[in-house]
Amino acid sequence: MRSPDFTATSALLPPVYQEQAASFAQVDAYLGLADELARAQVEALEDLLAVTGPDAALRWPTHLPLAAGAEALVANLTATYDEVARWLSFTVPSTWPVGAQGVAARRAFLGKATRLWRRRGTPRGFIDWFTLYHRLSVTTERPVLVEHYKIAGPGFDPDPSTATLFVPVSAAVATYAQRIGIAQFVRWYAPAHLDIRVCFVRPDVFDTFAVFADPAVLADTSSAGLATYESDLKAQAKLLRELLCSVVSVVSHADGIHLYGCPAERPPVAERDIDHLGIGALPTDD
Repeated sequence: MRSPDFTATSALLPPVYQEQAASFAQVDAYLGLADELARAQVEALEDLLAVTGPDAALRWPTHLPLAAGAEALVANLTATYDEVARWLSFTVPSTWPVGAQGVAARRAFLGKATRLWRRRGTPRGFIDWFTLYHRLSVTTERPVLVEHYKIAGPGFDPDPSTATLFVPVSAAVATYAQRIGIAQFVRWYAPAHLDIRVCFVRPDVFDTFAVFADPAVLADTSSAGLATYESDLKAQAKLLRELLCSVVSVVSHADGIHLYGCPAERPPVAERDIDHLGIGALPTDD
């Protein structure tokens, strides 16, 4: 669709060029060749969002034959989305799915890319990016980032630049290779002012520990209400400090370190039937 705002080049010439109609017609025709190229570029720019944006998957690419088939369509959309992602200095990770699911994942990224870019470098932006990058559920698998300085207290005087990232264990973060990838992600994308340790915790940890409940709300502004509010905040901070000082990552049996034999192996190894990390215990001869 041609833009109504497009002005032909010949219309911008001084009036002297129009004094002789025949000569002006030749000039107009000659400049019209460049105008056609310019119009094509304008039309492409007007259509750019529909061609390269998240909604590109909702239409058939104009340059792709209708008989190309589903595989060609998926390949074309994947290449388009990957190119747009590179505009944001983002390379799609190899852990993302391929095929139609890969297109859906890339489309979800592009739909949120602008908001993520605005929040880059902030703790909230980091968590949003972490959740999307690793394709985690925002309701059941979203991690929690605790900056230590916010809960400093007796016996806990941390460096202001330290933090702990609590990551619920799920299929997306279960294996050793996946956890190494998460550790690398934290080093690459964490806010520059934070030194973050990562703890992989049980999925129900946020329900089990009251420390992850919604913070106290100041409903009563009287002296008694303020005292109660302050007491609730201190109690929650105390629970969080205790958790930070005692939490350890959950390690599955498959990823644990096994010395000698293990009764869970099939067939069992009889040299030393000890499962060291499958139950979270330290090595022992008992």
